[in-house]
Amino acid sequence: MMISSSESYRSSEARIVAPYPLTRTIRVKPSDDGKRVLDFFLERFPYLSEQKWQHRIDQGWICYGGEPLAADDRISSQQLIHHFTPRVIEPSVSAGVRILQDKDEWLLVCKPAPLPMHQGGRFYKNTLIYILSEMGFKGLRMVHRLDAVTSGLVILAKNRTFAATLRSEFEAGRVEKWYYAVVSGVVSEPFRVEAPIRRKRGFVFECGENLPGTKPAETRFEPVESRNGHTVVKCFPVTGRTHQIRLHLKHAGFPIVDDPIYGPWGDSSGKRLQNSAISLQSSGIKLPALEISAQISFEKILLLFNF
Repeated sequence: MMISSSESYRSSEARIVAPYPLTRTIRVKPSDDGKRVLDFFLERFPYLSEQKWQHRIDQGWICYGGEPLAADDRISSQQLIHHFTPRVIEPSVSAGVRILQDKDEWLLVCKPAPLPMHQGGRFYKNTLIYILSEMGFKGLRMVHRLDAVTSGLVILAKNRTFAATLRSEFEAGRVEKWYYAVVSGVVSEPFRVEAPIRRKRGFVFECGENLPGTKPAETRFEPVESRNGHTVVKCFPVTGRTHQIRLHLKHAGFPIVDDPIYGPWGDSSGKRLQNSAISLQSSGIKLPALEISAQISFEKILLLFNF
């Protein structure tokens, strides 16, 4: 399936939801075992300051087993912590979700940016899964993900059985995926990056050969067109780590031009908000065994990137 010129995949229309109360349940990961409550929330959700997290703790909004936790209390692995917010104000997101293929067992959509895939951090109702639920597509299961700031093609399963089938295809390496990105610098020949990746802090990741606790990662890149010191590159992720393409381009010396974290003027402290689309798009996906195929034309991609 080639997406026609009538399809939109970046929308200027903003989605805004009214403030609402919400209690989140957070499971403590083994890597956070023994941390102070305040330190845990500062590291896990760095978009709020220490003063604001301390205020929430003092208000009794962070609890375990119905009892408020103190800042110096220690948490343990697999512990379920409840975090209440009396008035959630979510950031606005792009509203232009497009349904491209609606089949009995799966759904293919074009996700705009910025828009998170699922609940987490500052977002609950302003997410792809929640919006699709409002559109009548309830109980969808994710088998692959895009960053909030990345637009493009996503396949979702409509039931557990087909989700397992899709995961098997991804895990066996039988899925062809490609992205396009605009990077800083002139790329003259194809290259490959195999730098392993780990979480640095909060929602920021890092890659490198000598970092402990990393996971293997590999991406192939091909230059497509260069202009005014920038290059459109085609990206083929062999593995599927978080922020992989963005990290590997930075590692190679060709960062995505407008990436707020890993770009030429990026801030990797974890405190800078990612609240706008970047020049990276999931532009093609093929699952030959399941006869699923879709791609966005390169001409439309150049228009999207204003290239």
